[in-house]
Amino acid sequence: MNIMNDILGFMTELTTASVAVRLLIATLLGSMVGVERANKRYAAGIRTFALVCLGSALATITGLYFAEMSGNMADSARIPAQLLCGIGFLGAGTIIVTDRKQIKGLTTAAGLWVTASMGIAIGAGLLWAALICWVLVLITNYYMHYMTRYVETHTRTIELHVEMEREAMERVIDFIKETSGYTIDSIERRSDPPIFEDDIILRIEIDMGKKIKHTVILNDVMELEGVHYVEEIG
Repeated sequence: MNIMNDILGFMTELTTASVAVRLLIATLLGSMVGVERANKRYAAGIRTFALVCLGSALATITGLYFAEMSGNMADSARIPAQLLCGIGFLGAGTIIVTDRKQIKGLTTAAGLWVTASMGIAIGAGLLWAALICWVLVLITNYYMHYMTRYVETHTRTIELHVEMEREAMERVIDFIKETSGYTIDSIERRSDPPIFEDDIILRIEIDMGKKIKHTVILNDVMELEGVHYVEEIG
């Protein structure tokens, strides 16, 4: 117990050794969070997350240093507060809307913000809070991904991107409404360039009435005559 108290006391000191250890831990934990994003080929990867966590830790340490130098007259929370606001601009740069109106990058942006918060905790000497946060981030990114995919692929509503011959449009709509018994909530004719030059593209939102595996309707629509491509949007 005394050793643990000594470690925690050391982490809250503003000595050269303590600051160096905190910056090293911030870089290490940040980079390990970035590994999961890098494996999925996102723009914000190992280096980005490492630098965000490192910068956050250094900014927090600097705020504590200013407060100590001024006899606690300076607001040590000012820099971390501004840091969390500023990191939003970096996170916003990772969020994009694709041509098919899909939003990408929200998890990466949230990960950058949490990593910045983790760096602030490390810089303030709250090592255990930062370690717990790091573990939870890894669990969220690696394991909740499968939970999310399962939930998303078993909802009662689905939105399809369908590329087909013009003559197949009525066939597709009749199959969804009459053969399958589903409800079409909306249909939108898209002007995106299709895979085959003379095809048309429909964006169809469907209510299947119950939660079923989405691959069922995807495979059924793909097997219809005149349909060349089907993709779930989401």
